[in-house]
Amino acid sequence: MFTFEQLLHWLTLENCWQIEQNEYRSLETDSRLVGPETVFIALPGVSSNGWDYLEQVAEKGCTVALIPKGLGITSDSMVLLEVEAIEQVLAQLARHVYGPVPQHIVAVTGTNGKSSICYYIAQLAQALGLKSAMIGTFGIGVLGDLQEAKQTTPDLLTLHKLLSSFAKQGVDLVAFEASSHALDQQRLAGVPVSTAVFSNLTRDHLDYHGSMENYACAKRRLFEFESVEHAIVCADSDYADFMVATTAAPVWRYSAEVEKCDAVQFCVLDKVFEQTGVRLNIGVLNKEYSVLLPLLGDFNVQNALAALASVLSVVDVPEKAIPMLSNLQGAPGRMESCKLESAPLVLVDYAHTSDALDVALQAIHAHAAGRVICVFGCGGDRDKGKRPMMLSVAQQQADFVWLTSDNPRTESPQAIIDDALVALDDALAEVRVEVDRHQAIAQAIAMARPEDIVLIAGKGHETYQEIQGVRHHFDDREEAQAALKAYVAKA
Repeated sequence: MFTFEQLLHWLTLENCWQIEQNEYRSLETDSRLVGPETVFIALPGVSSNGWDYLEQVAEKGCTVALIPKGLGITSDSMVLLEVEAIEQVLAQLARHVYGPVPQHIVAVTGTNGKSSICYYIAQLAQALGLKSAMIGTFGIGVLGDLQEAKQTTPDLLTLHKLLSSFAKQGVDLVAFEASSHALDQQRLAGVPVSTAVFSNLTRDHLDYHGSMENYACAKRRLFEFESVEHAIVCADSDYADFMVATTAAPVWRYSAEVEKCDAVQFCVLDKVFEQTGVRLNIGVLNKEYSVLLPLLGDFNVQNALAALASVLSVVDVPEKAIPMLSNLQGAPGRMESCKLESAPLVLVDYAHTSDALDVALQAIHAHAAGRVICVFGCGGDRDKGKRPMMLSVAQQQADFVWLTSDNPRTESPQAIIDDALVALDDALAEVRVEVDRHQAIAQAIAMARPEDIVLIAGKGHETYQEIQGVRHHFDDREEAQAALKAYVAKA
């Protein structure tokens, strides 16, 4: 509970109002959730603004609202408190109302790899005795008890509430995904990020940002937070220097490329790809270590190095942290293995951009004894320009391609496929079209030989397929297991 006088004190405003409701329980940015004991924060939005709903808010009994200064809005039924930098003010109020946040907050941004890096950070930190939590695509909560997430990065108020709730649970470290949308919309305002991590930047979300330059600038905002004490970037990305050009924090770089060892703090000195992972000699802050990473692909080597650097920015114990890389569990839906004896290995991966698909397929070739078969589709109501790019990558990197549906959303699945087929090259890998994703997966596995690897790309951990606004249950992993059982039964 807090009083109107306390609220004014926090805002450094004098009390010029007479108000009957003097005690409040919560802050709220969603006009549908307010009540008499709520203070409404009217934030700017993408399609509408919070102050557009002040009348509805007043009808629900809410008597106090914060609005950005300079709007010229008045109300006879509410006290409107005008403030500068309303997102930052909300963050400050959240501290007063909901309490402190965990000591260590690690934010990861980039086109690909955010989810896996966060997952690995939480695992390593937990193994080192730091109670850890996550916020992102895989879920929200303390490691081992993740709840479904509706967004990659929650709205501003929800994020601050979550961080405070983690602190109450004794969480020491939080790793979360900082999406470009969230950074652009100031959904991270006031979050005391201590370590900022950048994985890579490739074409994605141009339907929102308009250009790669705008997209990159949105990502770079993370490294400009005054709270950042460590900046960690992947030297294998062309955007690494751009990301840290304006940061005041010391910078650590990591790379999976042997030839970059002289220029980075976390590097690979030598690597051998094995069926179950990668045997590594790595350089960490000028010392050499050996470890077996139980994950597939160079990109997972990058992700593991990013996680290691992030954890060592918090606790300086490389001798304890590095052996724990051998115990990392693969992230759900990220090169997730489905295997039965005498059947091909099937990998389910979230790769839904041309770059991610390229990286995944190249990684698989390093571990494959036979052919690489790729099943993928493209999402509807998203950047159409990447559709032909994805098919081009699939044809270049796979030995056989099944083009199917992903989440068509409000678009026609066949129209999406037709957009991708613009890039069809008959001189490259054969492409077979099957609109029904269930059938495409079943047929791809049925045609495979035991030594082949089948990659099912695009949906990863998702348990639905969105068609015309309805989410139907669909899990690539379940489909793969069913097809593998049929394969073994038929053998």
